Amino acid sequence: MFKIVILTKRYVTLLFTIFILLIFITISFIIKINILPANTFADPRSGVIVIDPGHGGIDGGTNKDGILEKEINLDISRKLRSLLEQKGYKVIMTRDEDISLETLDASGKGRHQRDLNARVNIINNSNAQLFVSIHVNCNLKKPATDGAIVFYNNKYEQNKSLAYSIQKALNNIVVNNRKRTVHNPAQAKYFVLGNSDIPGVIVETAFISNKSERQELLKEKFREDTATAIVSGIEQYLHESTNVSTPGQ
Repeated sequence: MFKIVILTKRYVTLLFTIFILLIFITISFIIKINILPANTFADPRSGVIVIDPGHGGIDGGTNKDGILEKEINLDISRKLRSLLEQKGYKVIMTRDEDISLETLDASGKGRHQRDLNARVNIINNSNAQLFVSIHVNCNLKKPATDGAIVFYNNKYEQNKSLAYSIQKALNNIVVNNRKRTVHNPAQAKYFVLGNSDIPGVIVETAFISNKSERQELLKEKFREDTATAIVSGIEQYLHESTNVSTPGQ
């Protein structure tokens, strides 16, 4: 014999409330275990970091006394990748050899623009948490100028946070028992910064126009120290950005 159970309005309301509560708990649990996309920052190491070694191939970048920026950029970038991978991060390089990237994009009018477009495409298709573009600075009019400068675009608020974290770490590098000139990050309207869909910065690691820094750029230790400082800045930024969503997510 079957019994017919008649639910009171109060009981139905209670069951509905419990059902809604269970849905809320389930969604919260999903967020916590990071089923959401990697660049939600739920886990500082859950996503990808893009490293963009500036210039390459036919484009040597800035140069002085036969020293080419493109070679320095690539070496520091490789060191940066190695350090990040040792810490468990996933890394994508826009280039891993002495090449330019204009053959990867046909939309630009000139070779330089196609190269920049290709870099932006790699960054935007990476599903990465952030990108760092590595460069060498030059100021021939003021050769005494030294130090690292991090450039960012105000497109996303995370850009500024990332820039300040990396800048702080780079400012602490000691060369010949002294610190270099301490700089603040600077806003800039560079193409890669303005057209990337994820947070990122351009790091000008040193001034090739400065005699002392030019000599340092040739040294393994200085390049290693630079890469180590950038990693420190990235980790500080990711630590502070935990549980902060990337724009558009």
